[in-house]
Order: sequence, then structure tokens, then C-alpha cells
Amino acid sequence: MLSYRKLAMRVLGRPLHTGGGGIDSPRPASQRAAALILTAALLTGAAFPAFAGTYYIEEGDIKISAGKDGNDVTQNEKTTYGDKDTVITNQKTDTASSNTVTIETKNKDDKVEVTLKDVNIEATTDKAAMSVTGSGNTTIKLDGDNHLTGGDGSSTTYTRNFGQYGISGNGNLTITGGENDSLTAKGGDGGCGGGGIAIDRGSLTISGGTVNAASGQGGGNAGMYGSGIYINVGSGTVSGGTVNATGSDGKGYGQGGSGIYGSLTVSGGTVNATGGDGAGLSGGDGIYGGSVTISGDSKVTATGGKGGNGHNGGNGIYSNGRSGVTISGGTVTANGGSGGNGNNSYGGTGIYSGNGRVAISGGTVEAAGGNGNNGGGNSIYSRIGIDLSGSLELTAKAGNPNRGALSQNGKELDLDTINKDKLDPGAKVTTTDADGKVIQQVSIPRPVEPEKPVIPEESSSSSDGGSSAPSAPASSLPGLTVTDKSGAVISYTSTQSGNTLTVCVGRLTASLHASLSALRQLRAEGIDTITFQTILCSTTLSVDELLAMGGEDTPVALAHSMGTARLTVGGEDHSELLK
Repeated sequence: MLSYRKLAMRVLGRPLHTGGGGIDSPRPASQRAAALILTAALLTGAAFPAFAGTYYIEEGDIKISAGKDGNDVTQNEKTTYGDKDTVITNQKTDTASSNTVTIETKNKDDKVEVTLKDVNIEATTDKAAMSVTGSGNTTIKLDGDNHLTGGDGSSTTYTRNFGQYGISGNGNLTITGGENDSLTAKGGDGGCGGGGIAIDRGSLTISGGTVNAASGQGGGNAGMYGSGIYINVGSGTVSGGTVNATGSDGKGYGQGGSGIYGSLTVSGGTVNATGGDGAGLSGGDGIYGGSVTISGDSKVTATGGKGGNGHNGGNGIYSNGRSGVTISGGTVTANGGSGGNGNNSYGGTGIYSGNGRVAISGGTVEAAGGNGNNGGGNSIYSRIGIDLSGSLELTAKAGNPNRGALSQNGKELDLDTINKDKLDPGAKVTTTDADGKVIQQVSIPRPVEPEKPVIPEESSSSSDGGSSAPSAPASSLPGLTVTDKSGAVISYTSTQSGNTLTVCVGRLTASLHASLSALRQLRAEGIDTITFQTILCSTTLSVDELLAMGGEDTPVALAHSMGTARLTVGGEDHSELLK
């Protein structure tokens, strides 16, 4: 056998023999460098360095850890150091492998990036398909269609025996991919079904691709562990892509699992979260967390599972934290599940906050309570309070029977008592009964946008009273003023369309003031109709009818208060002239 020393001598020391003349030429520098690397590897017993690699899961378990210059990848006791582009795939994508993947980021600053390309793993008993350990940062990039299925528990009947997870881990896990890339993560069966994706301590971020996360089947109890996505201590974030999370059904005397369990922030993308049905206990919640925050252009649908016999349906969205539920944008549909058969069953609540407020300031929200034998669920319930503001569009549907739509600590919220000044133009709040019949409604109309602003005194008019040419906006028109409810003069917007002058002001209460002499000047400019618009009221009057009622100095006042209007001419009421 050739010794390492002799090999080194041959590789490094022997010159390149060129033939005739007995003259040996030195080896090229590139060959000498390669020889040095080869010899060093042989002398130390180390693996060969590499910068990119594709690994086939059928060839054995794969372990990836954060290295100094990339990923350190070990398979079959062989380690590749400094891998810059780690790709894990299957040789046969239609045949699942029982081999598993472990990713290790020991320290908080460690980083590992891995691409899953059409991976198909079905782990054996008591093993997760992929395990993420440590406190660092792991990014999984999806390429194609990927499947990670956790192994079953050793027993599928014992309550405390868990099925394993599709992905289990700690630290900060990010999953991303393109529009056509997907991951299906499914937990194994057990006494409690294993979650599709489970983070014990850390965070889960989904920013792209399609992620399908489903719990395995629970034999005796699904509970919180039988969640599509489970985050114990930490938080989840969805900023893009599509997430479909489904909790498992309970068996025996089991509770349905949650679609998503853990504090959740959704700022983009689509989330569909469905709780599992209960057996002897309640249905699972669509989303269950300490806090739930929804914003941006996201789309969220959360549905509670059906309750078991004599038990309640699950909630669409449930918060047990002080931060409660906050919705500032997007489209949100939250439906409580129906109660089980038998007495003492109630429908689940659409949106429930036990220790915090439900605050909705934007977006389109439809919340509905589930039906129950003993009572339906509320559409929205909060022990602390329900805050409605901004440009929200809310439809709250009560469950059947005998349930309110909006409940604050057990008392139905009267829409007449909400602070309408906090609602922006375009806001709409509607409460209905279980059949969809409107109980109450508050609607803040949007101001009519000016077509083209005009200054009447600068406009040209025809002898027959035709329309004037539009010009720049005017801060005020001669002889016309608008005051607020305190009598202070405020600004307004005026526009002319044909022979109609429209005066707009973004107030609930305001008054338009003029004299007959000022109206006569407007008539000479071709104006025969004036429309006055405030937020909740719009009235129209004829200039000619007013001019026939008095002298030049007679005052005219048109007052709007919320949705009512009153016209006085010379101090006398002539509201009959309003149209």
C-alpha cells in the first residue's frame, strides 16, 4: 500500500517528465494547487470541500448544520463542508422515502438555507420527516411539489402518545417559494395527532409558495397538538403565498384540533384555517392565539369545527391574550362551528377575544356565529370591548337561536351608541339575525367627488343661461358661506355641472348661508339649482323659487344635522322647498 508520505512526494515532489533530453519540467501551478488539496484531505482524513450539492434522500438520512462558509451536510457518515446551495430531492418523486432530514442551527446567529425540490418523505414510527433544532435561522426554499409526512406514534389509542410532525423544530423557520411551488406537511396519527408544522420555541414565517399543513388523526384526543400549524412559545407570520391549515378531528372523547395554534400576524397572502370536529368535546378553532393581527391586502378565512355531542362548536378566530384581535385591512371571513347534538351545546363564535379588545379599523370583515341546540354563537364577542373605526366594512351575523351579533361582556352593542366620528366615509357596519335579516346598520357615505371645480364669477355664461366653463377650485364663492355646528366659518368645495352648483363639506353638521342678492348673481351666471352635501345628507333647492320670496337682503340658511335638513328664508321655515 502506498503511504501518505510517498503519495505526497509523488504528487508534490516529482516533476513532470517530458521525454527526450532528460529534462523534467515543473508541473503547472493549477495542478500543484489541486495536488495540495488532495493530499491534505488524505493526510487529515477530512471530506472534500464543495460549494454546491444535490442530495438524494433515498441514499440515507441527511443532517445539515451551519458552518463557517455555508452548510455542512452529512449523509452516510460523509460530510461536505461549505455547501453554498444545498438541494434535497428524490430520485423517484412518486415513491416516498423513510429517510429524514435534520437541520441544526445551534446559535442565534447561525443560518442555514436549503432547497426542497420535489421531495417525498414518509417517516417511520416516532420520527418527524424534518427536524429543525437550535435557536438560529433556517430558510426552506420550495421548488416543485414537496411532501413531508411525520411517522405515527407508537400507539394510536393512548391519549398522551403523539403522532410525529411533518416539520418539528425550534428557532426561526422561514418557508418561501414561487407561485407554482408547494409543500404538504402532514403529522402522523397517534393518541394525539401530530401537527403538520410545529415550532416549540421560535417563529414561523411563510412568505411565498403554497403550504398545506394538516394534523394527523388523534385516537383518543386531538387537542391543541393536533393542529395544522402549532406554535407553542413564539409567533407565526404570513406575508405572502397561500397557507391551508387543518386541525384533526377528535376521536372517542377527543377535542378537535385548531387549524392554526399560536399568535399570528397576517400582512399578505391567503390563509385558510379550519378547526377539526370534536367527538366528546368541543370543535377546534380555525385560529387560536394569544394575539391575532390581520392587515394589508391579505385574505383570511377561519372556520371553527363542529362540537361533539353536548359540546360547543369551535370559534373562527379565538384570542386569549391581552392584545386581542386587530384587523386593519384585508378580507376576513370568520365562522363559528355548529354545536353538537344533544343539550348544552352552543354554536362557536366568529371572532372571540377573552382578555383583549376586538379592534377593526379597515378591511372587509364577515363574522358569523354558529348554530347550537342550546344557543347560537355570537358573530363577535369581547369581554373588554369592541372598537370600530376607520373605513371598515363589517357584517356581523348572529347564530341561531337567541344570540346577539356584537357582544361586549354579555351585552349586545347598540350601533346607535358607537362613536360615528371615528368612522371614515365609506364605512359600513351591519348586524343581522341568523336568517340574514338586518337588525341595525350604520353607513357613512362617501362625499361626491367634484367633477371639475369652478369659480362662478370668472365663468362665461350664455344669454340663455347655459353652462359655464369649469375653472380652478375656489376657497369661497361671493355671498356664500358655510359654518360648522358652533357657527364658525369653514371651507368647502364647489363644483358646477350644467346649471347645477354643488357645495360639499365633509362634516356631519354644517349650514349653508347666502343672501337673495348673492343668489341673484349666481342666477345671472347660469346657476338655477344648488345642491348642498354633507356626510349624511344631500338636499337640492331651486334658485328661482328662492328669488321669488323676498328682497335683496333677505337671508337664506340651509342647515344639515346628521341626516336631517332645514331651510329658512328670512328666518321662516321653508323646508318644503327642499328636494
